[in-house]
Amino acid sequence: MSIQELLKSIPFFDHLSETQLEELVPMGRLTSYPADQALFEQGDPAGSLYVIVSGSVRVYGKDPDGKPIELSTLRVGQFFGELALVDGGTRSATVKTAEESEFFVLDRSNFMRLLSASPEMLSDVLAGISSKIKSSNEKIYLEMLEKQRLQSQMEIERHRSLAEMVAGVAHEINTPLGIVNVSASMITENLTPELLAKATDPELKLMLEDIQEAAHLMQSNIARANKLIQSFKSISVSQIMDTLESVNLTQLVQEVIDLYKIKARQAHLSLETEFEAGIEYASWVGYPGYLSQILMNFFSNIERYAYPAGVGGRIVVKLSRLEREGTPFFRLVVQDFGKGIPKEDLSRVFDVFFTTGRGIGGSGLGMSIVHNLVTSALEGTIQIDSELGLGTTVTVEFPQTITPQEHLAG
Repeated sequence: MSIQELLKSIPFFDHLSETQLEELVPMGRLTSYPADQALFEQGDPAGSLYVIVSGSVRVYGKDPDGKPIELSTLRVGQFFGELALVDGGTRSATVKTAEESEFFVLDRSNFMRLLSASPEMLSDVLAGISSKIKSSNEKIYLEMLEKQRLQSQMEIERHRSLAEMVAGVAHEINTPLGIVNVSASMITENLTPELLAKATDPELKLMLEDIQEAAHLMQSNIARANKLIQSFKSISVSQIMDTLESVNLTQLVQEVIDLYKIKARQAHLSLETEFEAGIEYASWVGYPGYLSQILMNFFSNIERYAYPAGVGGRIVVKLSRLEREGTPFFRLVVQDFGKGIPKEDLSRVFDVFFTTGRGIGGSGLGMSIVHNLVTSALEGTIQIDSELGLGTTVTVEFPQTITPQEHLAG
């Protein structure tokens, strides 16, 4: 392949005519380098375009620790350093020969002299640069979208794995709890009032009464633990593979609140409820696992951002009914009285990867996933109102009966 043909393959020059390419070739030079020779280092002044006539090169960058990392290998017909012709900045990577290689090298100074003497060539080169920038922007945009899709999928899979683990642990805990419960039941059944009455030794009688009281305490607390475990299992399993079902909405919301109370106590949070009168009998046809995931996300965000570092505070959960064009809806409100969200951040809360808490565990995906679940799976709307120093209110409205549909698994 001739030098002229090689130049034609470079996007900067693909708008040039054959005559213009012929004028360009004498402006460059052929240069050979032995194997493992550095042509330039990252950060060096950029002043030349290189086209590989024979051989190959390796391109290196640096990782966050400053260690070299191989990015790519370029071969005959490929080129690098083209931006040096335009901006004359610094090199963004290090390039070394992988073998003995020959290059056509075009210096920026010669290139600029040629352009100044030929306005028509300048126009054509600018058209080529514009085309390359547009193509690069499209590529970067598509790569960014793919990265977001993969990271969102990873976050969803992480939630799925955690839910499976919780369900499995809850199942395993049930067995020893059942054995303890049976043992406690045997104690209470055998320590009857008649048996206690027969005890003549006062110390023995007192000891038997203490054992009986301890057994009753064991049974009541095992019942509480069992209820908690059942809630863990039902909520985590429904988050793994949620199905449309009819549930008591008030009971579902209360179960999620009860589950979070363990964490809330550790974070010095108080959970309060304000349920509309009569709503405790209302049924909801929807996806309970998704709603529980949404609520848990709200609580976690309040703990992390509204009341950071365990300062504690109030959370109020409100549930009421409304109508939209004759269709019954529910309104779920979660309110805190903490730090609040700055106005400049409020419009970006649902943006993928936006977070002000990267250093404290925030991923920037939680509220984006919540928004998708509310608007798609729950067929609802979500709104956030906030004032600095006064707190944040999240309002979710969704229909009483949701239409079965394909939606994000979460």
